[in-house]
Amino acid sequence: MKRYFLYSVLLELAFLVVLPAYSRGAYLFAHMKDADYGALYYSLSLDGKKWTTLNGYERIVSEYYGHPNIVKGGDGIYYMIAVSRKPVGRLHTPILYYSKDLITWKTRNLDRKAFDKVSEIGYQNEDCFIGAPKLFYDKESNQFIVTWHAFLPGTTGDDLWESMRTFYMLTSDFQSFTSPARLFNFTDEDAQMATIDATIVENRGIYYAIIKDERWPRTSPTGKTIRIAQSKQLTGPYSNPGPSVTPAWREAPTVVPQLKGSGWSIYAEEYPQQYNLYQAPSLSSKTWIPVDIVAPERGRHGCVIRISKKQYKKLLKAFP
Repeated sequence: MKRYFLYSVLLELAFLVVLPAYSRGAYLFAHMKDADYGALYYSLSLDGKKWTTLNGYERIVSEYYGHPNIVKGGDGIYYMIAVSRKPVGRLHTPILYYSKDLITWKTRNLDRKAFDKVSEIGYQNEDCFIGAPKLFYDKESNQFIVTWHAFLPGTTGDDLWESMRTFYMLTSDFQSFTSPARLFNFTDEDAQMATIDATIVENRGIYYAIIKDERWPRTSPTGKTIRIAQSKQLTGPYSNPGPSVTPAWREAPTVVPQLKGSGWSIYAEEYPQQYNLYQAPSLSSKTWIPVDIVAPERGRHGCVIRISKKQYKKLLKAFP
């Protein structure tokens, strides 16, 4: 009897060790696809490597238009920012999407003037996607930081992209915002670094900004790669970014803690093809290892978030 009991306990422990991904939740990948740029699609995974696209590969929210970036607030609500499909004049209106369950999304318009105040410090927003706004909820201050990129007026072509800089605003209610300010002020060889697609995470009191170095490879050895800067404060100052996480011609990074252990995963788009995965034991790591994955087919510009197994099942049921 004692031997049988011991065997049962060991078997149960082995089950928990062998199947950590199933016991610790799953991943949701909210993304667009190359043939339907700006639309919202969902893919799910239990291990972060094999992804299954939901809803018969049809749109999740028919009217959504933007660069999906989902964050959960302190109120338990999920938020992301999109834009109107049709412009008013030549400008598109920013729209806040919010949901309790990632299934039913509600919306309300945001004030475009809050974003366009970058003109007061000499920069200009894109007419349509407004620099792909991204969100991070800061538990310490109970605020959201909104990041996006803007360019110097009068620039075109390569010069326009070389002039891109990242800006931010803070808000606690998506009704009042602080004035836009530059997020990064790098020095030395990175002093003139163009930045886009900046996303922020916090770990053990350090804020990490995962950024695309938007310089051209012909002018900078880290051009068009993903890099990481860090700070002890949400709004900086941030350190000069570290070495490249990815090869050149990657963008739209999304970062998420691994389901097993304490490591981290960065997904970066090898545009315009698909997402690649890079993993490291910490966000401060100098070396990130590429990992083979079955990514969403032609998936572009999205974000990965961790969800519970219960949420995983509900999403499968809602979007079979």
